Amino acid sequence: MSKLFIRVKRDWFIYDYNPILAANPACEVITEEEAYPERFLKEEVVVEVEKKRKRRGSALDLATVDIPEPPAVVSPELAADASRGLPQ
Repeated sequence: MSKLFIRVKRDWFIYDYNPILAANPACEVITEEEAYPERFLKEEVVVEVEKKRKRRGSALDLATVDIPEPPAVVSPELAADASRGLPQ
């Protein structure tokens, strides 16, 4: 038997099963397959979606290896204020 969950009808939030929430008319008891359908996808469907994504490709270059780190900028006033009272 699959695990039971509670879904709130108003905002569709999903919670673990609780008998108090199950008695609430604003909630409904659902199965795990209804709560999380992505966990029950067939392997063939996943393979088809991956093939379509590879075929479609990406028009944008999303590589982030060439982005330089921004230089650390500290204003002289802030540095002077932060080091006030420290031994020189």
